[in-house]
Amino acid sequence: MKLFLRTGLGLLAIGTLAFAQSRSSFTPATISGITVTRTNNQLLLNVSATPTIMIGSNVYNVTEVFGVWALDNNDDFSATGGNQNGWKFNSNMAGTGGIAGWKTNPNDGLINSSLAFNYNTVTGLEEAYGYHVRVNGTLPGGGNTGFVTAVPEPASMIALGAGLLALARRRRK
Repeated sequence: MKLFLRTGLGLLAIGTLAFAQSRSSFTPATISGITVTRTNNQLLLNVSATPTIMIGSNVYNVTEVFGVWALDNNDDFSATGGNQNGWKFNSNMAGTGGIAGWKTNPNDGLINSSLAFNYNTVTGLEEAYGYHVRVNGTLPGGGNTGFVTAVPEPASMIALGAGLLALARRRRK
């Protein structure tokens, strides 16, 4: 049982890492000055005057955010929507790893402002948020635009780990 549990958790961790890499260009160590809150069918994107992302040991100043996405890791999130405020709705809900959100053209994005987006319908919970950003500098792999995925803060990861341990103990009994 212990070997099965260790192997299962190891495969889960490897699968999660591989999945994150397949869906996003960059998973930064930190994102500051960009927040998304979801209340029912509405996403509220807030971008400060000086947002930054850290990838590896490099800090990049974000010059605009031109896309925002709710990201689904476990196929329980579904959403529909329409174009709003010059931003186009896009949904790829083809199984696990779906996304649903809005994107505009580079140079039409947000900096130092907020914008609310309304889903027509939404069910389930997103596990993370992703953003299309333009930065002042060159991102790994070249270019100054990319898709970044918000990384859950350590408290969320601790809670997730505690839940997995409780589930494993319960199944063992």
